[in-house]
Amino acid sequence: MRFGSLGPWLALGALSVAVPASAQQHVSFVTCPVAQDTGDRSDVCFFVRHEGERYGVSSPPDWGNPQLGHKLLVEGVVSEDGRECGGVEIEGRASVLPELSSECDEIAPATPEILALELGRRPDITEAQRAMILADPASSLQIMRLPALPVPEVALGRTETIYFPFERDRASGPDAMLMLELARLAEATSDVAISVRAFRGATLLDNGEILEEREDMARQRGEKIVGILEGLGAPEGSIDLEIVSEVEEPTGRADWQSRRAELRVSTTR
Repeated sequence: MRFGSLGPWLALGALSVAVPASAQQHVSFVTCPVAQDTGDRSDVCFFVRHEGERYGVSSPPDWGNPQLGHKLLVEGVVSEDGRECGGVEIEGRASVLPELSSECDEIAPATPEILALELGRRPDITEAQRAMILADPASSLQIMRLPALPVPEVALGRTETIYFPFERDRASGPDAMLMLELARLAEATSDVAISVRAFRGATLLDNGEILEEREDMARQRGEKIVGILEGLGAPEGSIDLEIVSEVEEPTGRADWQSRRAELRVSTTR
């Protein structure tokens, strides 16, 4: 079932009996994110409500944070002891769905309980940088260089996997760095061969409904990856692209892993 037809069962889901979340419980649902006002000391955070429970939500780097005006597909495992944005933490993925949903416009006011949380400060700088700015306010006008992401290690003949948000062909920042390192490896390898297998996915939601990506999503991802690798210097004609259009049977457990591409750099010698 496509997202555009989910309205009736979402309304029914709101009438279900609330069940407290338990550690390691798998959850998969679509809902509106709520922006939580945290006062003037930090940026807003986002949470969702599901079956009477409040969950804090965030996204992997470069997937895009939850945003008002769009529903959110939340998939993951309930954390044993983690808390986020005043709610239970979920270890998994949160995908901003492309369709506009004007009803997703709630901003929760700050409360004493929220203001007491350690949610970070605005801007996102270290205590040493904060002290420097207090000593010399002019230094706040300088560019702040954030720590670089670690460079991923790649190897010939090893399959690397990158993952995607629902119905998107843009992978995360770390995965983009992985493609860059694979392209560098390919450029430095004689008689190189690159294989790319692109997939589309489906997710089994908690209410039993299945959310399936559109039929051309695997091809869109695969062709974009090929274009990126060639643009990064992969030798012309060295890439073999396989499109896997069949959807794996969703189970409601880490279904986000079906939205992926598998890349391998090897040599024909």
